[in-house]
Amino acid sequence: MSVRITDTLVAPALRLDKGEGLAEALRCLREFDPRVFLIFGGDAEDVSWLHEILEEQAGHPILFAADLERGAGQQFEGLTPLPDAWALGILGQEACYDAGHRTAAEAAQAGVRWIYAPVLDLHRLGEDVVSSPIVANRAFGPELQRVIECGGAFIQGVLDAGGIPCAKHFPGHGACSQDSHTEAAVAFDDIEMHLEPYRALASKCPSIMAGHIEFPMIDEEGLPATRSKKLMDILRVDLGYDGCVVTDALNMAGFGSEPVEELAVQSIHAGCDLMLYPDDPVAVAVALRDALDRGDLSEARVREAVARVEKLIRHALDTDPAPPKPLVLGGSLKSLLRPLPGGAHGRSHPRPDIAINLASTPDAVNFLEEFGVAVVKPDEPVPEQMPRAILVLCGAREGHGLPNLPSHWLEALHHEHPVVYVAGSPDAVDVAPASARGWFLPGLSPALLTLLLQEGAE
Repeated sequence: MSVRITDTLVAPALRLDKGEGLAEALRCLREFDPRVFLIFGGDAEDVSWLHEILEEQAGHPILFAADLERGAGQQFEGLTPLPDAWALGILGQEACYDAGHRTAAEAAQAGVRWIYAPVLDLHRLGEDVVSSPIVANRAFGPELQRVIECGGAFIQGVLDAGGIPCAKHFPGHGACSQDSHTEAAVAFDDIEMHLEPYRALASKCPSIMAGHIEFPMIDEEGLPATRSKKLMDILRVDLGYDGCVVTDALNMAGFGSEPVEELAVQSIHAGCDLMLYPDDPVAVAVALRDALDRGDLSEARVREAVARVEKLIRHALDTDPAPPKPLVLGGSLKSLLRPLPGGAHGRSHPRPDIAINLASTPDAVNFLEEFGVAVVKPDEPVPEQMPRAILVLCGAREGHGLPNLPSHWLEALHHEHPVVYVAGSPDAVDVAPASARGWFLPGLSPALLTLLLQEGAE
């Protein structure tokens, strides 16, 4: 294998949750020389073992990264799942710091040091505002000050535990009403409001994730931030940011419809340093090599990007992770249970027998199934015997937006009057019929579902 400097700029994804792992990693190492891998799923001990094997095979340090907005347990079995950012924002800065610290300290046990969190997107509430279908409960709240204070506390917690935080999604996914996973995300909102968390926190955060978000009033060509020098110059020049910028996943529709290999070259030009999760990382690595050879990529720009990635790797090597601390989260999670508009249902919280999965996350679904709660699709028929309590899962999940309950479920809930729990997006509080009585939980994380089930057990 020939090693080229551009190889450092491509980060393959290893989907242990889909049966990919060592074989895919070794394929990448045979074809080029990646230094960063994005990890999805797996047992914490197996992920740690994989990290050791890859470093041995590569002959140099490897940095593992993961999306861990809801704690290390979001991805890795055996580690702690935490509440969504919206719930943490309600609990306050102390809870956000605790969550960041616990996430990084536990992730290090799996060999994962780069934490793709926190989300600094703003999710505003109300009928006349722009809000993103993919942010929702992943944001710390609807107000700038809460996002800044809670995001900053989470960042500090990750740093104090020896991890590397990554703020996302610059310049603000909350500015557009589309989901960049499945379509172009175009923002006509005032960019200044969405930039405020980055103005306040960029200097404290060693890495930032750029989103596939277009601001045509800034870049008339309609390029997403991941390929727009005008948008990246806001970060690099106006905000003076010299840390590492990683793209959102290159396999998302918002990155563009042209060949990914060509778009990746544009992304390096624009000011991004690491190309995350292309479907074919080898092809992108080869394309960057060829672009450098042809002179289509500046060697100075490539070396600048490589230096930023290597700085993160050195940080992981030189910083000992802290041991996990007892998790307080600012007090009792019981304060997160809010009555539905139709009112609460007494003081008891019966355990739900059925969960209607309008939009959820794999860790939440797995949790429910392990605890014997039947997870059903919304198009399935209503059971002949309506259970005493029903959970409705309605959160931010790629490609889903905010779905509605089908009419047959709405009618059954209206006439049968079970206790209803709605968990998920802050906008989902009205998803149940107005007559429904029960509680709303801000978020979909297993930590909140644990609370619900423990209350039911009591």
